[in-house]
Amino acid sequence: MSKSETQTSEKIFLDVVRLSFPVLITPRSFTKGQEPKFQSTFLLDPSDKAHAKMIKEIKKQYKLVVAAAFGEGTKIPAAKRCFGLAKNHDKKKDYAGYEDMFYIACSNDTRPTLAGKKRERLDDDDVRTLLYAGAYVNTVITLWTQDHEVGGKGVNANLRIVQFVKNGEAFGRGPADADEELKDVDIEDDDDDADDNWDDEEDL
Repeated sequence: MSKSETQTSEKIFLDVVRLSFPVLITPRSFTKGQEPKFQSTFLLDPSDKAHAKMIKEIKKQYKLVVAAAFGEGTKIPAAKRCFGLAKNHDKKKDYAGYEDMFYIACSNDTRPTLAGKKRERLDDDDVRTLLYAGAYVNTVITLWTQDHEVGGKGVNANLRIVQFVKNGEAFGRGPADADEELKDVDIEDDDDDADDNWDDEEDL
């Protein structure tokens, strides 16, 4: 049961950030009992001036919603925040592309708007091709507070829009290379009537 009224931040615009762990076609739950959701994590480079400005805005909005929901000076444990810096003790630093990056994990009960460069809506095939882990995207998010009897106080991020910007090196293993792993097939076709020799009961 909620113990305090949820507070939501202003819209936060993140431009040309890396996409990680996208769940954008079919919602999934990653822990037992969790409601399936659409999810994505975005990576920002603190050493990049434009990204540093966005990180500053995230922290500003975070402080505003925490103060409005729980009062000035309220501390939210790192484990209950939707963002952090993947460095030193943070286990996320071992994820592909995460080390020394600022990350913010977002989700939504409903499917976010998924768009291409010209703001056109993407179908599922386009989403698979363009919105992969490692691609550069624009996104619009909001922060919101929660205060539950079991989970306690926390701050989450709502995923509103994801727009493809440009390709980037895919995180994790890419598809197998046919040129490297296969050889040419040099076998003549069998008689076209070969399949007629199958016995339905014995072979199927």
